[in-house]
Amino acid sequence: MVIFGVAVDLKILWNLADLFMGIMALINLIAIVMLGNVAFTALKGYRAQRNQGKDPVFYADSIPGSDGVECWEIKEELLKKNKA
Repeated sequence: MVIFGVAVDLKILWNLADLFMGIMALINLIAIVMLGNVAFTALKGYRAQRNQGKDPVFYADSIPGSDGVECWEIKEELLKKNKA
């Protein structure tokens, strides 16, 4: 890629950089739109727990659309661990 940058006119190089930055921005905007509902659901749960005076705790099964989230435990599995 460096050799390509040396061999090409500077204007073409900047235009290619702009093109790729635009593509990256579009990909990020699509991801934001797709994850927006999950984020707003998590925010709603957070605010509800804070209004109750609790320290917010999140479980993977309490937020619809958060299937496959590895950082939050499933509430039922956590309860089974605590009983054992």
